[in-house]
Amino acid sequence: MEIQTHSPALPAVLVIFVKIISSSPANAQVYVEADQLMKVIEAQEAQIQQQKADLEALQQQVEELRRARPPENSPAEPVLVVPIPSAPPSGEYNEPMNGVAFDDFQDQLELILYDISPSPRASGDPKHPEQTDIEGVISSVPTAWPGSIPVLGSRTRIKINGFTELDASYDTGAIVSPAEFRTSAIVTRDRTAAEGKDGKTNVTVQNSTLSFKARTPWGDRLIQNEFSMVALQGPTVSEPFLSLELEIAYGQVSDILLSGDLRLGLDWSTFSNLTAVPNTLDYEGPNSVITLIRPVARWNRKYDPTLTLQVSLDAPTDRVFQNALEVSRWPDFVVAVISQTDRINFQGSFILRDLRGSGEPQSAVSDTGWGINLSGVIDMPGKLAPDFASYSFSYGYGYGSLMDDRPPDASYDFVNNRLEAIPTFGWYLAYQHWWSPCLYTVATYGLVGQDNLDFQPGSSFHQTQFSSINLTWTPTSHWLFGLEALYGTREDKDGAYGSVWRAQFTSRISF
Repeated sequence: MEIQTHSPALPAVLVIFVKIISSSPANAQVYVEADQLMKVIEAQEAQIQQQKADLEALQQQVEELRRARPPENSPAEPVLVVPIPSAPPSGEYNEPMNGVAFDDFQDQLELILYDISPSPRASGDPKHPEQTDIEGVISSVPTAWPGSIPVLGSRTRIKINGFTELDASYDTGAIVSPAEFRTSAIVTRDRTAAEGKDGKTNVTVQNSTLSFKARTPWGDRLIQNEFSMVALQGPTVSEPFLSLELEIAYGQVSDILLSGDLRLGLDWSTFSNLTAVPNTLDYEGPNSVITLIRPVARWNRKYDPTLTLQVSLDAPTDRVFQNALEVSRWPDFVVAVISQTDRINFQGSFILRDLRGSGEPQSAVSDTGWGINLSGVIDMPGKLAPDFASYSFSYGYGYGSLMDDRPPDASYDFVNNRLEAIPTFGWYLAYQHWWSPCLYTVATYGLVGQDNLDFQPGSSFHQTQFSSINLTWTPTSHWLFGLEALYGTREDKDGAYGSVWRAQFTSRISF
């Protein structure tokens, strides 16, 4: 951190320093030396302030002359500019302190500090506040990134935030994802007590998150980093253990390639639109929402304040094949166009995928997958403000695993030794209504369906439906809690059917 020699905070620090050393008789001589140095600084400070006042007066006079200047073709009366004298403060120190003199002063001050050994500050002593001078300076520095703090000795600023969450839920039917309401996990046949056939309660701190963000200037560019971890419970009844897992880990450099930003690391899929995700209390959200996290190499450029283009290579991870093992070869190619105005957010995305798997040990087979997604948010006008609606519509072949319900991307045909992408569609609508500035309700409906292939078994995923409504209260910006009712159904290819009601209470305290 660079210290400004003309800062008005410097004499204040020295006043406090002199008071400390003067409290001990043994330091009387030190006090005399410090008092002399204080006179130097006070004189210099007074002269600097006078020079600033003179400069401001001259600038004001120039501005008045500029405004009073007649047109070019009209005669102008001569104007007498009276120079404003700069009166030095009284005393013998009437020359500004140069860099060498100030360095000498700093050396003398360091010697004085070395000779003094003040007693340790007592915790809680009102005469010695807990916040140090440097902490006060840091907290008072204005910044365009609220909530961030500087890293001393560098130009980096960091921000630490997160939240802890408690979810308590009760299911009326069998579902094998107790910590999240995943409708594809609803049991359609041979239900057991362990799966919740007769009802089951689950309490978890899943979704509790800790996030670190950093920004570092690099010339005219900006380097950004984000690293976050999230607490996740096992996805099935047989794996209920809680673990802390890496969620986000990426670095980004602005204006680095064709006037665009480059992001490398673990992040949400470029096919996702997080702005359009409804504010459900359930961790999973609608069955058709696209929120997969994966390693990405993403190029992002704003062409104007309302239009952004993203091009990305997403890692070929988390593919879901039926009766085949994944054998990845090429990453997913994604293009997204984002429009953001005062009232409307819209994103159109396209993804192209190489689906490659092995149904038998001796060979690997592949197919091409693709998908399109149209999603966004619409702020309500007039009397309906500040309500808003969010939506998502997607369709394609072999992109099912990108949705929260994660139906299979492709199925393996044993007879013909081929992997075939499954036609899939999904959509949801949500509406958020504000009852008051701190009380709102979100109603959501979503659907995911697949056109099953002839060779798929009867127990294959065919269709799920998701419905939820909640009442959420935020008494402060750091505390959210509410109640949510959820209902989901699942239907298989052969018509087997299951449904579950869930009641959930959520409390989230953030920092």
